[in-house]
Amino acid sequence: MLIPRYWSRAESQATTPAGKFVRFHVWRGSRSSPAEAQSLADEAVGRIAERIRAGAGFPERYAYGDRPLREEVVGEFPGAAPADAPEAALTRNAYGAVVLNAARVFFIDVDVERADTPQPPGSSSSPSALPADPMAAARELVDALPLPGGVKSLLGGFFGSKPARPAAPPPPPPAPADPASAAMDRLRRWMGSHSDWRVRVYRTHSGLRYLVTHALFAPTDPQAQEAMAALGADPQYIRLCQVQKSFRARLTPKPWRIGMENPPVGFPYESAGDEAQMRAWEGRYEAASQGRATCRFVEEMGGGAEHPQVTPLRTLHDERTRATSGLPLA
Repeated sequence: MLIPRYWSRAESQATTPAGKFVRFHVWRGSRSSPAEAQSLADEAVGRIAERIRAGAGFPERYAYGDRPLREEVVGEFPGAAPADAPEAALTRNAYGAVVLNAARVFFIDVDVERADTPQPPGSSSSPSALPADPMAAARELVDALPLPGGVKSLLGGFFGSKPARPAAPPPPPPAPADPASAAMDRLRRWMGSHSDWRVRVYRTHSGLRYLVTHALFAPTDPQAQEAMAALGADPQYIRLCQVQKSFRARLTPKPWRIGMENPPVGFPYESAGDEAQMRAWEGRYEAASQGRATCRFVEEMGGGAEHPQVTPLRTLHDERTRATSGLPLA
């Protein structure tokens, strides 16, 4: 699992063949030491400066998923071997949520389109919203008197003709289809041809999460690649898993869904003041997160037995996400 513990920054400057002055900086990470991270950063700025001076353009820009993310490690779970390769790590992502990174416990997140909420019919369509009719009330009084039918007709004529019975209101529109149903259908078809698999299904705020529990996988395993593609995982998620050599599952809410602003500073912290600001933000974030869950357990599929090395991380995941709490999702 490639989750750097240490990050270092290096900056430099160079001039293009056209005479344009460029100042730039890079970050590089290491699992071994700050010194190694600094050495990698220094090497990177040297390469970039040479390319700029040669007119090759500014290199080494990258998109999400192309390199390990700069995330603070807040906890690690050691593996059997080697000593420097943990089985899992908890990191804090760019917007402050805690993420579980698992070397061999297979998580798949699937986004689904969100259906628009149907609008309720207007109140004017309800019979109770019609204005009161005093003539109608008089006709009802005449109808209730113990008089012959002819007399009732004669008296009723003084109050106008009886209006036609209003048409019954239209039936309510059918409930919108669950936007996750297509993804669940794909999963069921997959499970139908993989009877030895076992998968736990969770509902997230904007989609589904699957936790494969019957075996351990690496992100580069052909079976894992096949499953992620067949079940609709985000291609960027697949690429990031390959780069970081781990699967990812967000454990805590997105801050804007619980009324919180994003963190005031980014990681790595460049001063003690930056870190103090972040710790204060974390305290407010944890308090605001108490009434929300990150995912909700739906069901478990398949005939395989849970692998014993999956159990600790499955338990951690369900506790930290509040998957069985019934709380609203964020």
